[in-house]
Amino acid sequence: MFLRGMNNRKICFVSPNAYPILKNTCYEFAGGAEVQQVLIAQALTENNFQVSFIVGKYGGKKTEKINNITVFKSSYEYKTGKLHYVPALSDIFLALCKANADLYFLRNPKHLLGVVAYYCQMKKRKFVFSSSIDYDSDLKHIRKKESIISRTLFLYGLRRVDRIIVQTDKQKRQFEKNFGLNSVLIKNMCPLPSLMPVKESPPVVLWVGTARENKRPQLLFELARAIPSLKFRMIIAPGRNERFNKIIKEQCRSVHNIEFLGFIPYQKINKEYARASLLVNTSRWEGFPNTFLQAWANEIPVVSLEIDPDEVICKHKLGLHSRTFEQMVKDVKLLIENEDLRREMGIYARKYVEAEHGIKKISRQYIDLFKNI
Repeated sequence: MFLRGMNNRKICFVSPNAYPILKNTCYEFAGGAEVQQVLIAQALTENNFQVSFIVGKYGGKKTEKINNITVFKSSYEYKTGKLHYVPALSDIFLALCKANADLYFLRNPKHLLGVVAYYCQMKKRKFVFSSSIDYDSDLKHIRKKESIISRTLFLYGLRRVDRIIVQTDKQKRQFEKNFGLNSVLIKNMCPLPSLMPVKESPPVVLWVGTARENKRPQLLFELARAIPSLKFRMIIAPGRNERFNKIIKEQCRSVHNIEFLGFIPYQKINKEYARASLLVNTSRWEGFPNTFLQAWANEIPVVSLEIDPDEVICKHKLGLHSRTFEQMVKDVKLLIENEDLRREMGIYARKYVEAEHGIKKISRQYIDLFKNI
């Protein structure tokens, strides 16, 4: 049971990298998980919930108010890839106390799951975990890729959450198969642009992501070389590996038909989707990419090498799922050369986002869950 009345509940999002989205600043890191949490939070504040965030180390006042959302800053630095466990996690714990919420919500990083779960169990507060990527529900991957401390904290917390939220049916099945845990499917939300997109001519192919090895940005370079007459554009946020960041930047600039735009904040990126004609995805792992939703909202089909969450691309004609690099080259050529097909898929894509990922529809699902947990 919540401690307060239905219309006065306090919900806290534990999201170390959400500050740039909340503050509308240009720190060079904030991903889809952070975007989704801020969108949920904004919907909650509009429905009389008291909302707070616990973020990482961003300087300035330790506590500030941003658009009716209270933000508690900690000394935690997840974005560096280095975690000094005792002081960083202790500071997160203190921030949990300061927030004094009825319900806590975590999407990532996984090792904070144990810390938040312990606090919520001790204080008798509710706790919701939202899976951000497919391998959250893949026990073999967790054992292989996560450190023993991170893995232990994640597994400890996973058994103590009140609800698990997933993005796809695949994730739901995996949590049940691998952990014997039930979950609730709530899709990602996506605001629709107020202006209809105006595409560049000749058409441009877009790649958007973070400089991480699982995103495989190098494959864009191979794709551009395979279709030298076509213009590509890369928008990429720096990852935690500085050496990899440097390699990607140097390699990209050596390919004549790729325009390297580097990092563009979420609040300013829509104009790049609006003028592109195609989005390509080369990732090995994803959850349900926000880049897909932003592209589809701007009537852009997606050509994806491996990722097709619950096969929505194929089922709803939102682009093409290539499966091999050779086929990806053919699929990109096909859609660039066939303007009618590209436009038809773009129209389907916007309608799909409006019907399945609209702000009002998804926010209502979260509100109902939070009120009834």
